[in-house]
Amino acid sequence: MKKYSIVIFIFFSYTSIIDAQEKTNFTLQHVIEQAQDKSLKAKLAQTQKELSYYQFVTYKSDLNPQISLYGNLPVYNKEYFSVRQPDGSIKFQSISQSNSNLGFSLSQQLPFSGGELSLNTDLTRFDDFKGRIKQYSSTPIFLKLTQPLFGTNELKWKKKIEPLKLEESKKQYIQDIENIAQQAIGFYFDVIDAQNNMQIAQSGLLVSQTNYNIETKRINLGTTTEDKLLQLELQTLRSKQDLEKARYNYRKAQLNLKTFIGIKNNEELDLLVPQIIPIFTIDMEEALKYAKENRPEFIAFERKKQEAFRDVAIAKSAKQQANLTASYGLNNSGNNLSTAYKNPNDQQRFSFGFNIPFLDWGRRKARYNTAKSLEKLILTTNEFDEITIFQEITALITDMKLLSSNILLAQKTDSVAHRRFNIANNLYQSGKLSITDISLAQGEKDNARREYIGALRAYWDGYYLLRRVTLYDFEKKKSLVLPK
Repeated sequence: MKKYSIVIFIFFSYTSIIDAQEKTNFTLQHVIEQAQDKSLKAKLAQTQKELSYYQFVTYKSDLNPQISLYGNLPVYNKEYFSVRQPDGSIKFQSISQSNSNLGFSLSQQLPFSGGELSLNTDLTRFDDFKGRIKQYSSTPIFLKLTQPLFGTNELKWKKKIEPLKLEESKKQYIQDIENIAQQAIGFYFDVIDAQNNMQIAQSGLLVSQTNYNIETKRINLGTTTEDKLLQLELQTLRSKQDLEKARYNYRKAQLNLKTFIGIKNNEELDLLVPQIIPIFTIDMEEALKYAKENRPEFIAFERKKQEAFRDVAIAKSAKQQANLTASYGLNNSGNNLSTAYKNPNDQQRFSFGFNIPFLDWGRRKARYNTAKSLEKLILTTNEFDEITIFQEITALITDMKLLSSNILLAQKTDSVAHRRFNIANNLYQSGKLSITDISLAQGEKDNARREYIGALRAYWDGYYLLRRVTLYDFEKKKSLVLPK
């Protein structure tokens, strides 16, 4: 890609049109940087990025061993309960008891199977206060395995999906920042438009008042008509109305810009029209390649696809459910701690639970078919969205060539229209041109200036849109996405 630059000379004379205030000069780049750093939208984007990061940290922590201390200290129970006697009668007997237990567990989820393996130790104490009995039960060590069978291994799917979510959030943040830049351009040129309209209104008022004074002298000399004088007076009044309206729109545009970029003081921003415009020859294939490498949508396409595959697997595994639980360890009891831990015995537990429906009226099959249809829909939608992105970039690159040439043409038109108006105004003041002719020349001059500002707005909006849709800086020739 080859870069060119053209220098645009802007002849704006910013005069004291509104109440005198202290002004601070702001270029377009200053406003964009302020918006990307201080605006509320920038803070929201940063917060969303942090949230995604900590969600990923949470996922990573689930893969690490978990150490837990658990227990109940104590569980006290004092009540009457019924005891059936040998003759069938009921006798109520009071109890006053306490149960306490304390345990320590080291557990690890198994990513390859979706189960959980834990190493535990446990101590229980029982007190019967009425019988003055105290007992201990200890499990110095036992190993426990909990394993779902035929089910979906959620950890396996998280291992595929969670890193995609993190990468997507990083690129989404950069895209959000670029989107803020493009929005800032809109507010920036709203103020530029308002400044331009104030200048046009003030210039029009000055011309109308000058020509009105000249026409007044001609009335006294008898070389003009009262109709022309009244037409100029009406034009002067309209110019005053235009100036008041332009002042209002200017204050409103200033407030909107400052609110967006996060400036809370009453200081007026004096915006400078961009003078150096970067022009690029962009290779279409390279631009599409940058978009595919950098944009979060392409990460989202893969994430949505994996989530669809996961949902199908979940729906398929729901046809039958089975869980295996097994543990092996050492256990003993005694009236004191030393006895409870002396010569412990084997402790073994095993359970196998299952749930296999024989008749569910097609509910599980319908859920599975729904998941398969959603999978197909997501894959088709991803393909359509990818084509749409490429079409958008292709059209934008074509537009950029036209937008850059429009600036040169609009600049020349503005210059010609300005010179023509000056000539026409001099001819009118010398009595060689009609009021209609001078009004037409003035309208063409004003429209040419507005079209020039519009061409600048369209160019810069397109330039930052191109950055946003590719996440690539064509001026510095580098990716906006930081390397992994």
